[in-house]
Amino acid sequence: MTIKEQKVLAQDWPEASQFKKSIRFEFSLYMAVIILVLMATTGFFVTNQYVNTVTKDIAERILVQARSYSGSSGKLIISTNGPDALLLNNICKKLASDNPDVYWVGIADKNNKFLAHTDIKKVMGGSSLTEISTQDFSEILRENEGFRLKDDTILIDVPIIEKDILVGRFGIASSGNQIVEARNKSIVTVASITILMILIGIPISMFLLHRKLKPISLITNGLKEINFEDIQFNIPFSSRNEFGYLSETLRVMGNKLNTAQKDIVEKERISRELEIAREIQAKILPHQFPKTTTFEFFGTYQSAKEVGGDYYDFIDFGNDHMMFLVADVSGKSLPGMLVMLITRDIIRQLTRQVRQPDELLCEVNRELLKSIKKGMFVTMFLGLLNKKTGEFSFASAGHNPLVKLETKSGKSELIKTNGFPLGLVPSAQFDKRIEKGQINLSPNDWLVQYTDGINEAHNSDNEEFGMDRFVEVLASNIETNPNSLVEKFIEQHRSFVGEAEQFDDITLLAMKWFGESADNNSITEVGETNAARC
Repeated sequence: MTIKEQKVLAQDWPEASQFKKSIRFEFSLYMAVIILVLMATTGFFVTNQYVNTVTKDIAERILVQARSYSGSSGKLIISTNGPDALLLNNICKKLASDNPDVYWVGIADKNNKFLAHTDIKKVMGGSSLTEISTQDFSEILRENEGFRLKDDTILIDVPIIEKDILVGRFGIASSGNQIVEARNKSIVTVASITILMILIGIPISMFLLHRKLKPISLITNGLKEINFEDIQFNIPFSSRNEFGYLSETLRVMGNKLNTAQKDIVEKERISRELEIAREIQAKILPHQFPKTTTFEFFGTYQSAKEVGGDYYDFIDFGNDHMMFLVADVSGKSLPGMLVMLITRDIIRQLTRQVRQPDELLCEVNRELLKSIKKGMFVTMFLGLLNKKTGEFSFASAGHNPLVKLETKSGKSELIKTNGFPLGLVPSAQFDKRIEKGQINLSPNDWLVQYTDGINEAHNSDNEEFGMDRFVEVLASNIETNPNSLVEKFIEQHRSFVGEAEQFDDITLLAMKWFGESADNNSITEVGETNAARC
């Protein structure tokens, strides 16, 4: 960076005059808000407690009167000539006159029908006393008594018991003016204290903050003197408080920024290389699946990293046979992809001379041993299909069992042949163990091959998907075509895994055999693969 360029950058530094907002004002505003919130919260609880105390006192007083009058009311209700309405009305009026805040008093029989009331219309109209459900102050209530505070109105319901028998109920509705006054008094007190705290606390806070914020200018000037070719924060300020901590942190940050700049450049280079590798892998993997009148393939591929080590391919020999394979490289990301590319090239070359699955795997192992890094290996399933008859021969180099599903019988089978993974053991040992399998497909039979990223996937509860669940999900979807089977399986697999992280690449290939045919066995490529969309 030239001196001229540094001068241009220096002109971009902001000036203090551009920032007219004062942190002192903002801090004072925050303080006022905090005081208001704290006092409002405290006031709410204090007021609520005070109001509850007043309400409880009023309720206890009215309850004592109601209980007292309920005793004499009981005898009048069960009098020989029936309830004495006149005396019962006198009781209601007496209690109401003794308590100016009482709205009404009513006495009802055991069926809650009013026998007496301060409002005679309630009795004449045959109104009933509504039982009151208790909301608060259950500790001051006796059995079957009710209390409720509704819209600053106190409602009390007391049973009238005579000789241990419920003969009626005594109801009272009273004004809650005293409660309202208590609430208002408490609110005024809290508001007065809040205003006093703001008037005294804010000026003191602004004075102290003004003194403590002086180091900001020193730190700002130090930042303006940065050399962007060698970032160093040299701030002439030393203290044991937070500003000293900030000054020392900026000095350390300058050193870390120099290192970070180099790391960013390196990460961008690696990221670009991974992107190129991903594009290469997307082009190498088949983008469409084979389909004829006798069979149809479909599948999916999802890498756990930017690029993966799973590999699948289709090789058509132009006569009655075609080959497909699924492979899983032990390494992931770039190393796994490189081994996958090497393996692919070896297979493509060798299939010109060798086509039997077991023999081909032996040759692939022999060639791969020359190129693969020690400790890495490749598991592979390789199958050869007669496109007319459904005869299917195969071999496995330490790969997962082949899943065979019979639509007609509903039978499912895991087919496994012996074999070491490719690149793991010497040729003589590999050739001795490898074996070839062969089956004959019936109409509507299925073959499914995969990598262990499917059956070994775990959900957030660390529960494994497992082979039993894998086969069960496949078997429940075989009354369809390969495209639908794969999509329905992946949907249920994702539902099981949920939010858990994907730790391994996922590959799934499904083939449905429709039946023998003597006509039109040329392969048509259909259906874009999921790999192309991943």
